[in-house]
Amino acid sequence: MSRAPRAASPHDLLRQAPGGSFTARARGLLKLKFILLDPTGREFGRLQLRGASGAALRLGDHVVTFETSGRGYRMVVEGKEELIAAPKGRSGGELQVSCGGQSYEARTDLLRNLAVASYREGGERVLRLSGGLLGRGYEALLTTGDRCAFPVAVFLLWYVAANRRRAYHKGNLARRAEM
Repeated sequence: MSRAPRAASPHDLLRQAPGGSFTARARGLLKLKFILLDPTGREFGRLQLRGASGAALRLGDHVVTFETSGRGYRMVVEGKEELIAAPKGRSGGELQVSCGGQSYEARTDLLRNLAVASYREGGERVLRLSGGLLGRGYEALLTTGDRCAFPVAVFLLWYVAANRRRAYHKGNLARRAEM
């Protein structure tokens, strides 16, 4: 009796870091979508931003959602919370992130288009996400062997890109009002 190979679940796909790094390239202007590329340049996913309120990550036939939840954020996979994040203190650039039973501290710098996440215990860096000046391309470097490095990186990609866009639009509106 032969068995057909079991299709990978979105949980399995999230746990598989694409070779320790990935690149995200922006498509579209009004409805921003990032094409996720593995180290060989092959597309493996798409992240569709819905502003700071949410995003959808498509991995093959599966969709993972990111959403704002009160003062925090969460990633939902097949109705189950996979990742939660909340601002740390009053500083807007620091987040507490929990994923797979592990706690991380993330620092973001919207002006420099940068995010870094470290283990809460020990402070070892897990990932670094850096973007270009215009926010149309990002490079993520991940620690191999960490089951949550990829989900945290994609969450930070959404967080940084959406908040940079929001800050830019608010800045433009404020400048127009002054004219």
